Amino acid sequence: MAVEYVSQVTLTVNGQEITDFKSVAEGERELRKKVKLMNSQGLLKTTPDYKVTVEYVVPKSAAEFDFDEVEDGTLTIDLGNDTKILYTGVATMKVGEAKYDGENETTKSIELGATGRKLS
Repeated sequence: MAVEYVSQVTLTVNGQEITDFKSVAEGERELRKKVKLMNSQGLLKTTPDYKVTVEYVVPKSAAEFDFDEVEDGTLTIDLGNDTKILYTGVATMKVGEAKYDGENETTKSIELGATGRKLS
C-alpha cells in the first residue's frame, strides 16, 4: 500500500480561499448501528456525521481569519496524486485555544462540521 501525503488543504468561504493550515484530521464516521431484533441483531444505516479538525497557522503580518462566520463553505484536502477529498456545507463547530511555543508559529485548532463528503 502506497503512503499518501496531503499536499494542500483549502477552505473556500464566500469566494475567499484560506490555505494557512499546518495539519488536518478527519474525524471518525459512523455508517451503521447495531439494532436488536426479535431473535437476532441487525444493522441500520445511519446518516454520517462529518467532522474535520484543522490546525490553523495564525499569520504574523496579516489579519487572522474569522472562523466564527464560516457557514456553507467547502474544504478540499488535496492528496497530491490526483485524488481529492471534498467536504461541502462546512461550518465551524469549535475554535480551540491558541498555542504559543516561542519557537514555531502560533496555531489554533478549529473543528469543522460538514453536510457532505466525496472522494474525487
